[in-house]
Amino acid sequence: MDSLIECFDFQGRQVISLIGSGGKTSLMWYLANCYHDQRVLVSTTTKIGYPTERNYDFFYSEEFSNLGKDGIGITLAGNVMGNGYKLSSPPVHVFEESLQHFDKVLLEADGSKQRPLKGWETFEPVILPETTTTIGLIPISVLGKTVDQTTVHRLPLFLRATDTVQGVKIKEETLAEIITSPTGLWSKSQGQRILCINQVESSEQLLQAKKIVSLLPNMLLKRLSKVIACNIQSKEGIILWEK
Repeated sequence: MDSLIECFDFQGRQVISLIGSGGKTSLMWYLANCYHDQRVLVSTTTKIGYPTERNYDFFYSEEFSNLGKDGIGITLAGNVMGNGYKLSSPPVHVFEESLQHFDKVLLEADGSKQRPLKGWETFEPVILPETTTTIGLIPISVLGKTVDQTTVHRLPLFLRATDTVQGVKIKEETLAEIITSPTGLWSKSQGQRILCINQVESSEQLLQAKKIVSLLPNMLLKRLSKVIACNIQSKEGIILWEK
């Protein structure tokens, strides 16, 4: 596989919203560090975990009047929640006023309660209209596991969006269905759409990722900019399909 950042190859100013499950936070920080020599904003429209390591240069919480005025580096912005372990979204007007000051904006725009798959409520994901690229993540490692409460967040909604039932094994067809469903992964996406099939570690999993792509209808593929099979932890990826 190639270097993961080469697969994405983001040019110019970008507002990137990350949705889905199985690697959003890791990918967000990976991309932030790749563009560390630019003005980068890391934040959320929902909630994210407060980073255990200081991966940022500047931090804003509650008081956002100077957000975007620090220059080159990574800026983290969000309201610290009561337990101190999570950050919630800054006010919408903060985004509207500050986006222009950044070269790359990376927003975790979805939540999955640490489960590898999810169904979506009508208010999810929370994607800003200024989004230029939506990255949708699905983990290949969930194949072979059982469709139940331990693997799927909002299980009833997932079952409603796919042609599957509780208790069956997750197959490539299952993932293709949640990617394709009108109430699935892309229901509220904005801008370019990049499908990221994450946690690919073996040649067998790469073949599984390719099978998922083969199951996607042409109508959906035409809406995507590219499909990447990757492993965020090893920082590797390969483009399986590109417009």
